[in-house]
Amino acid sequence: IRFAKRVGFSGYTELRMALAKEVFSSEALPEETPIAKITDQTTTDELMHLVVNSTCQSLEGIEKVLDTKSLESAVEAILASRHILISGVGASGIVASDLQQKLARLGLHASYTADSDMQIVQACAAQDQDVLVAISYSGETNSVLKAAREAKKSGATIIAITRIGGNSLSKVSDLPLHVVNSESLFREGATLSRFGQLMVVDLIYTMVLARRQQKVSDLLKRSWEAVSHVSG
Repeated sequence: IRFAKRVGFSGYTELRMALAKEVFSSEALPEETPIAKITDQTTTDELMHLVVNSTCQSLEGIEKVLDTKSLESAVEAILASRHILISGVGASGIVASDLQQKLARLGLHASYTADSDMQIVQACAAQDQDVLVAISYSGETNSVLKAAREAKKSGATIIAITRIGGNSLSKVSDLPLHVVNSESLFREGATLSRFGQLMVVDLIYTMVLARRQQKVSDLLKRSWEAVSHVSG
């Protein structure tokens, strides 16, 4: 702690976050991830080992780059909100849909549409009691950025789920929730990055559930019975 303060940080936590940003920044990202090295000669056992280990390493890295105070503040903002808008396209849209259905099961007014134009329209109609969760691994997706900027003009709180390092979405957000910079922005498809974003969604869901457990236990049971077609 003394060393951290001597080199200009407020404490150990701030130093740790700065080091994590340095390690996981886009400049430090290797040209190829282990998954990118798979060829037609890769055996099934080798492929399984590569995918499982790469995923585990990426998820473990979240503890180094995700600021717990920002996560707690994001959960508090979600719980205090009138309406939760969620923006994301492509692979991030899958993550957005997962977040929407999880929050809806907890009785929260959360909405997501796959129509990127409608995401922007909803952001324009947001109010200062609302929250927009903007999801983009690159942090540069045009439609997600536009939705975030319009929601900010409307006075809504902006939560971003995006990669560590400087990007436009982090800058426009009030509460950035970072994932490991595990993949090149130019890639065959989102794999590790999607797992990281889903992990953040699961953390949000679990924290909301912990704070509302007494209120939502009956709702969870009722919704489970309803969608499981349990008679009664």
